[in-house]
Amino acid sequence: MKFYPVKVEAREEIGGYTLLHYRWDGPVEPGQFVMARVAGYPVTFDPFLARPFSFYDHDGETASLLFEVRGRGTALLDDAQDKIEVTAPLGRGFRVNGAGGPVALLGGGIGVAPLKVLSRRLESMSIPYDVFLGFADARYSDVAREFPGARVATVDGSTGVRGTVLDAAPNLDRYAAVYACGPNPMLAAVKRAAGENATCQLSVEERMGCGNGSCNGCVVPVRDGGYVRSCIEGPVFDAEVLAW
Repeated sequence: MKFYPVKVEAREEIGGYTLLHYRWDGPVEPGQFVMARVAGYPVTFDPFLARPFSFYDHDGETASLLFEVRGRGTALLDDAQDKIEVTAPLGRGFRVNGAGGPVALLGGGIGVAPLKVLSRRLESMSIPYDVFLGFADARYSDVAREFPGARVATVDGSTGVRGTVLDAAPNLDRYAAVYACGPNPMLAAVKRAAGENATCQLSVEERMGCGNGSCNGCVVPVRDGGYVRSCIEGPVFDAEVLAW
């Protein structure tokens, strides 16, 4: 897999998350991801594996990644001041067509990440949409300001309604399509709430080792039996495909 050195254009903190901007002239499809690591590999091998991140936004010239520091790899990227190394866009993203609306966008925690670039695409196609976001508490919900008009839920009730993202989005059956990203239990609940006849696409958050389908570390179960790789066949799947 080829990595490209890119200049860090800007870095900012949004509540509990880091937003990292770097120069990338595209193209990027909503829901695609990138493998990223600090510059200097393979000299340091620290850490050995790159980390996967959904594209948060892309304006044709600058891409951005939204992430939470959870370990060594993300901590090093959080400290990057000059350059990082990234792959080209990977995976299969959200399929958006121009047939009707409105559509619903749901994000749980860091699952908000691919929704910004998706909302940009919907706006370019004049497709109306509503955004529903769920977080643990008010600190993480700060990112909701990036989505004007978004309805928010927090588990502790410190912002918006108390509960999960589905408590902020009680009537998904009225939408022409539902797009969601978040932890698997949330995605399974969104699938049930959207109903069997709805157009529903889910972006999974599986751990990835290679990002190119070699290690089979990011597989998800499918209804026809067996597993598929979220880095190649996904990370976005039609809801009815997944065996949840």
